[in-house]
Amino acid sequence: MFADLYFSRFLFELKAKEQFSLPAYKGSTFRGAFGHAFKRVVCTLRKNDCADCLLKQRCVYSYIFETPLPDNSPDLAKYRNAPHPFVILPPLDDRKFFPQGATIPFVLTLFGRSVEYLPYFIYTFSELGNTGIGRDRGKFTIARVLRLNGMEGIPVYEGNGSWNLRPVIQGIETSM
Repeated sequence: MFADLYFSRFLFELKAKEQFSLPAYKGSTFRGAFGHAFKRVVCTLRKNDCADCLLKQRCVYSYIFETPLPDNSPDLAKYRNAPHPFVILPPLDDRKFFPQGATIPFVLTLFGRSVEYLPYFIYTFSELGNTGIGRDRGKFTIARVLRLNGMEGIPVYEGNGSWNLRPVIQGIETSM
């Protein structure tokens, strides 16, 4: 039996509004700040626990952070949730200080249905830029977002509010 794994990769380019610092390994900072901001942005009922939420089956936050197991997946039965359908690849350099105007790039990979939620990711990072990230609560804007296609970057979002959300998904055939 074969199944297709669909994904898309996006390069986010953030622009520092002010000088701030981040740890040498930025992954946990990006992931943690994003998770808190995402819930704040998309959670309608403002519940702390999603388990008993009326909207859980249709909620974007629940799908992204409490991803339900696929039906008929006995190999995953020992898990409460499926793996999150996204990966944030933070800047891999060990820079800690970002002066005003510095560009901070990172790659976001979305898997399966989560590709449909790209605007939520962009909006969340935009809101996170207003509240700040890291110990200094450094503020930033999204300069642009590119869909990565091999060595080419196709503009999806420009910081001025211009969108190009043509659904382009890459696929990998996997055996199941």
